[in-house]
Parts: sequence; C-alpha cells; structure tokens
Amino acid sequence: MYAALDEEGTLIYAKEAIENRNYYCCHCDQLVQLILTDTRKYFRHTNKTANNINERLIHRKGKQLIIDELQKYNFESLESEYYLPEIKQRPDILINQKLIVEYQCAKIDENILSDRVDGYRKVGLRSIWILGEAYLDVQLRREHLKFIDYSENFGYYILMLDSLNQRFTLFHHVKFLGPFNKIFFQREIFEKGGLPDLFSYQPEEYPIKSQVMSAYLLKKLRKKNDPQAQWVKMNFYQQRNQTVESYLNKHVFTPQPPIYQLPIWQMVCGKKPKLLQQPLLDYAQIKKPPQP
Repeated sequence: MYAALDEEGTLIYAKEAIENRNYYCCHCDQLVQLILTDTRKYFRHTNKTANNINERLIHRKGKQLIIDELQKYNFESLESEYYLPEIKQRPDILINQKLIVEYQCAKIDENILSDRVDGYRKVGLRSIWILGEAYLDVQLRREHLKFIDYSENFGYYILMLDSLNQRFTLFHHVKFLGPFNKIFFQREIFEKGGLPDLFSYQPEEYPIKSQVMSAYLLKKLRKKNDPQAQWVKMNFYQQRNQTVESYLNKHVFTPQPPIYQLPIWQMVCGKKPKLLQQPLLDYAQIKKPPQP
C-alpha cells in the first residue's frame, strides 16, 4: 500500500514515511510495516492473514486474465510490473510503452489515486483502471466515482472485472439524476473471452427523462438539515426572501454529468459547483456546470 496513518491519524505517503515509527492501515487500523527496497518504499501488514493472501491471488488471477485477453491483439510489447524509474512505480500492465492498465482490487484513497495517475501522465502514459474485488458491485456507488473515465463511445464509464467468475462489467453513460444526484447507469456484461467484444461495443444511449421536483422530493428536501444544506437554505432566503422549497417546487432537473460534490439542488440555488476528485478526467470540456 502507498499510504498509511501515523500515531496522530494523519495520512502519510510511504515515500515520506520515517523508519522506526508506527503506522496503521487506513482501512482496518491494524499496524503496518514500512518496507524499503532498492526501487520503492511501501507499507504492508505485519501479519499476512488468509484474506491478505487471498486478495493477492485474486489480483494475480485477474491481471493474468487481462494479459491473456490483450495478447489476442498482438501488441508490439505487453509487459507486466514494468518498472518506471522516473516515477518509481510499477504498473500492472504496460502496452507498447504508451498505455497502462491497472487492476485495482484493494480500496484506494482519492489522493493516492491522483498521485499515481498524475505520475503516469508526467512520463507521457495514459492509464485505464479496471476495478476488482473490494469494488465489485452490481450498482455504482459514491466510492466508485473517483474512477470515472470518459469516452465518446461510452460517455462517463467505469469498468470492473470479477476475476473469479472471469466476467467484465461495463457501466456506461453514467449520469446524476434529480436534485440529490441519484446515480444512473447502463450496464453490459462480457464473459471470458469477451474483451474484443467490449472494445468494439457500440452502446445505444438510452434517452433519460428530466425529473420534476415532486411533493415526495420536496418532503425529502425539507428533511435535509446538515450544516451545508442549512447554510444554502438560509442564504437563499436572505437573498430572495423565498424558501428553497417554494423556489424548487415543480422545478425540472435535467440529467447531469457525475462529476459534482454538491447535490444539484444546491447549485440550482446558487451554490458554486465543486467537482469531485476524478483524476482520470483530464478533459476540461466535459466539466460543465448544470443548467438551473
């Protein structure tokens, strides 16, 4: 792992960690060990449990499955764990010294993900991330959104691989719906040997209806009393002498890109948009604010 918590609960990157100090796993709070090799520094659990070993085996199996599928394309070079000395990283798979494929089975922090993606970009490499094990799901959730990528064919998309069942799942044309950013997606499953089908897949984007602010949604909005929601409601009333609920009654919310931290209703009411940390999205033209 690339980062851990120190005694004070501060996130410390392995490259900045100091020897002979205690560090703890961000996910399970167990003590981890700082490992130093000739090429890199990283943390690992002090006790190798069966789960740790199982996770490594699942990752290895999935990576090999991806390699087997990619070999069908006769690339000039297809390398596993190729060391990149400029950034001191070893990507899972490197294709033609141009494209990286990462199979991410363990939970990873947004900042660490950004560091790795940015590191690859610095040496002129684009990266594709395929989610496995800890991220496998039949739905998309908030924790998946940091891996959002974009293509003209798939729109906003996320790719998963269940290595045990040898199954790829493509979540494509992902959108936010309604005032509370409900995640909408279309999904297609590709069984073993289906990677060529995935690459050539031409999905039809379903037409999505806008969502009207109904009585049910207004009732849900009235119950939003977290500090951020309260601030938006109070500020809106002070500026317009009108409640947020009355202003948004029957308001039509069009589908929006899945790139915003704040609920769409808050931005419609004047709150400045804040973008999610999504390092794979380096396309400025697709980072557009919603239209009230």
